[in-house]
Amino acid sequence: MMQRILAADAGGHHIQKAFEYSHIGLAGAVPIAALSGKGSLLQRTSDLVMGIAIPVHMHVAMNAVVSDYLPKAVRGPVRAGLLGCTIVTFVGLTKLNFVGPGITGAVCGMWERPAKN
Repeated sequence: MMQRILAADAGGHHIQKAFEYSHIGLAGAVPIAALSGKGSLLQRTSDLVMGIAIPVHMHVAMNAVVSDYLPKAVRGPVRAGLLGCTIVTFVGLTKLNFVGPGITGAVCGMWERPAKN
């Protein structure tokens, strides 16, 4: 099982289905989050979907890049590092969703003007 996760681009049917569902989840969650009201249930739900779909999508897609562009000798360590990045991304997005403003709130916050003191 660990080998399938490490080499997610060639991990079999279940991994590819998760990758496909991450496409669908992101295609739905991003516009819904952008168009829903600030802090609404719909926005929070979309943030949770994105918090799962983004790391899955990133992990499988970046493993395909590793397979296509790196020599076989270095793929193992790079895949292990990529798994670590995926875990850190998942934990960070989960913390942002449960403790912070959520993914949408954080992205929208980049365009807000800072409050004048």
